[in-house]
Amino acid sequence: MRRPTDVLLLVTSILLLAGLSIVAPGPTDADTALVSLLEALPSVVGLLWGLSYTILALWALALLVLPLAFRQRRRLSLDLLLAGTVALAGAVIAGGAAGTAAEDSLHALVAIPDSPVYVAVRVAFATAIIVAASPHVTRPLRYWGRIVVLLGAVAAVAFSAAWPIGALAGILVGVGAASVTHLLLGSPQGLLTAEQVDIGLADLGLDAVAVVEAEDQLPGEALWQAHLSDGRDVRVKVYGRDAWDSQFVGSVWASLTRRGEMPSLGRGREALVEHEALVTLLAQQADVAVTPLVRAGRSDQGDAIIATEAHRVSLRAIDDVDLDDDLLDQAWRALSVLHGAGMAHGRIDSRHVVVRQDGRAALADFADGTVNASLGDQMVDGSRLLVTLALKVGHERALASAQRVMGDDGLFDMLPYLQPAALGRVTRQELELVEWTLKDLRSAAVATLGVPTPPLQQIRRVTLKSVAIVAIIALMAYTLMSAFSGVDFQSVVDALASANIYILLIALLLSPFIQTGFAFSTIGSTLKKLTYIPVLMLQYAIQFLALCLPSTAARLALEVRFFERFGVAPASAIGMGMIDSFSGFIVQIALIILILVSGLPGFTSSVLGNSDSSDSSSTDSDPSLIAIVLVLALIALIVTLLVPRLRHRMFANIPRIRAQIGEQRRSAGDSLLVLRHPGKIATMAGGNLLAQVLQAIVLGICLAAFGESAALSQLILINTAVSLFAGLMPVPGGMGVAEAGYTAGLQAIGVPAPIAVSVAITFRLVTFYLPPLWGSVAMRWLRRHEFV
Repeated sequence: MRRPTDVLLLVTSILLLAGLSIVAPGPTDADTALVSLLEALPSVVGLLWGLSYTILALWALALLVLPLAFRQRRRLSLDLLLAGTVALAGAVIAGGAAGTAAEDSLHALVAIPDSPVYVAVRVAFATAIIVAASPHVTRPLRYWGRIVVLLGAVAAVAFSAAWPIGALAGILVGVGAASVTHLLLGSPQGLLTAEQVDIGLADLGLDAVAVVEAEDQLPGEALWQAHLSDGRDVRVKVYGRDAWDSQFVGSVWASLTRRGEMPSLGRGREALVEHEALVTLLAQQADVAVTPLVRAGRSDQGDAIIATEAHRVSLRAIDDVDLDDDLLDQAWRALSVLHGAGMAHGRIDSRHVVVRQDGRAALADFADGTVNASLGDQMVDGSRLLVTLALKVGHERALASAQRVMGDDGLFDMLPYLQPAALGRVTRQELELVEWTLKDLRSAAVATLGVPTPPLQQIRRVTLKSVAIVAIIALMAYTLMSAFSGVDFQSVVDALASANIYILLIALLLSPFIQTGFAFSTIGSTLKKLTYIPVLMLQYAIQFLALCLPSTAARLALEVRFFERFGVAPASAIGMGMIDSFSGFIVQIALIILILVSGLPGFTSSVLGNSDSSDSSSTDSDPSLIAIVLVLALIALIVTLLVPRLRHRMFANIPRIRAQIGEQRRSAGDSLLVLRHPGKIATMAGGNLLAQVLQAIVLGICLAAFGESAALSQLILINTAVSLFAGLMPVPGGMGVAEAGYTAGLQAIGVPAPIAVSVAITFRLVTFYLPPLWGSVAMRWLRRHEFV
């Protein structure tokens, strides 16, 4: 079979190799530091490196030759030889791109080279064979193979066969070559035989008389039907070695493409069985019609097995004429009871809606079930069941059944989720075989209910529109930075390669502390007593939203939901958010004025034009950032005034906006009471001041990573001015505008243009593009504790 993780490993290897190519062939500062550490080790360790480098070659050679001794396994040698050949070719190509001659790379395969080469060819060749053989060998041998690869890579560095960057590139080339081989030729499924399943059931205390393979199989899950000695029939699911592969890739893909989905990556096979058993038991206790759990656990052989009572037939196998309205209603009632218990199924389709032996409709297979489900998860369940039943009995009967059990309101709530993004793979495939579409089903539902068509819920995170927006923003960012700084791409790459990674790591570690200041500001914006930790989590969650919404809008929207949990009316919550944002604006203006009038170090050249730095290739005639922005704004205004449709829309919105502002001002009167408390004002001002200073310090650390320095007042001036300017732009997170602004500000204090661009990129990376990683965790925390 072709495993999804092989695709993931191949793509990851290619991306990491592309990243390493920026600083290849080395040595980097990290390379020299690691080599110095190895040289400082006792001489007796040198024996370990020599032994490891030899074992690396012998291990790969043994895996390559041993299959030839067994008639049924001889093809494996050809597979491994192909993997090694692909790795050798990849290493030569990658090394050639970095300046290593092909003959030097080939020589490094059989002997220690006179000088370090890029890539470590022996490491690449051996890694490809060891990884390609992994699905064919036992688990202990797989673990030992990984240890051999790791020690062999370190030994290559110790013997000066390659720099650490070359050894890492060798591992990546080997992993990529093995993935290519698996994708081309396939790898073993690792499924048990009927006899092994019988033994596994016996380990769980079930005496099986007969075990046969089930017809409907799922990726990573082997399904069996077993007849027990006590007369019961059970359905047995055995998680194979690729079960985690499917779960991993599926979870990552869902989290990237579907709103609200978060990846679950830490569950092994045993944990998957335990999760399914737990959700099934909880559903049974809530009186949901399910296929009851019989036994679950780990066999003595290490296989994860779960057994449930066998159902008579699945919905997929029932003829339309045999599917009466009572069965349809039973399916809806089972789902309704499940949702009433706060749970969601996650796998509703024609395979998992079944008829039990007693003739009742039930839900089966809770592998993707959720105990504390969101309303969106439950609505997805409902939309999937509606489509599944409509595929079997048509629109009219499916809608009528849903209306009888769920009511008009329940059916209406499902309509925004009737879209392909909400359906599973099996249901989408079945939908392609019928003549109607989901739009037809929505239209029929709207006609049945007699209501206007509701807008679709935004389920899919990645759309063509979102990709186009990101592409346009990236193009704008590159255009602004190139036009203003006057540097080419290669000079920026060279500057980035010179950065001290350890100093940048310090900047990244300090970045989360910036939100501690904003948390104090939020606490100061309300008279409500708030706990600090939830407010801090709120600030991290705002960073998560800032990538897809303008930062001010994200802050207001999330704070409104947050304050509502504390009993604050929406209008008052909006007022608090506006006060919080306005206090930050006042602090930014005050800092800029203070630095400019106090004589503290500020800009040393005009920010309106290009720097006179000798490193910049620009001239005085080049356009400035402010000039570009002003010209674009003027063009937008002229186009709006000249196009009748745009002009009418703009003027028509003015009265509505004015009325909304007046209404919000009247409704938010209570929130303005906070301005009568000096302590609250001081908390807001102090929190925003702390955040601005911490941001400036992080900017200074990023600057130090490139060997430059600046006064704290200059860094504060740059950061506050750019934050203020970028926040006014209708661009998500100020992307492009902020980078260009930081470049302009750094050039205005004498930083060379290539360094200025590099610092702007790295600073935005550690303060804007990476924080959403822990911001997503904070968002989950807020949801789990019901703060949003």
